[in-house]
Amino acid sequence: MVETIFARLIRAHRQPAAGWRPRAAAVLTVLAILLASGRSDATVVVAKDFAALCREADLIFVGTVVDIESRWNDDAKQSIETLVTFDDLTWLRGTPGSPVTLRFAGGEADGLHEEIAGAPHFNIGERRVIFAHDGRYVSPIVGFDQGALHVVDGSGGPLVVGAPAPTTVNGALRLGAPPADGGGSVPLDEFLDRVQHQLALPAAGAP
Repeated sequence: MVETIFARLIRAHRQPAAGWRPRAAAVLTVLAILLASGRSDATVVVAKDFAALCREADLIFVGTVVDIESRWNDDAKQSIETLVTFDDLTWLRGTPGSPVTLRFAGGEADGLHEEIAGAPHFNIGERRVIFAHDGRYVSPIVGFDQGALHVVDGSGGPLVVGAPAPTTVNGALRLGAPPADGGGSVPLDEFLDRVQHQLALPAAGAP
């Protein structure tokens, strides 16, 4: 499911990588006007709680970004896609395999940059906890970018940054922005235990 206003309208703006052209600037101006015309607290992304991330993900793993490749995704060069490859994997859901590559709409090819508003950005070498859909999406990440959590080194070991708090089995979706602080930092092992516990719970409505 496409979960941002921009993605629903497929308003990716395309521009030369080295600078702006009037058409791209005009597109962004229109988008700014559209946003300004709505309420100041208008929701752009459907916020996901912890149970929703676990429930909706076909793939859940911890991995290190080892390659990022942008390319045209059709012979007519009408749109760009970016392939992000993860390795050094710890799997929690999905068919274990290594490496694994996720496809995102947008990227840079032949000097053109195609940006999808709200899509996550990755850097080679960073480690993430990934909650993802299996298949072709504008962004395969659950919640568009919410299911791509950073893992950083802490004094006592790796930490998951912005880890959502555990919730009840129902895990209803919340309309509105996630908390301003993006959640807390949790030791990686503890967070993975939470995920495994959540996955072991019966689905809502199950006998």
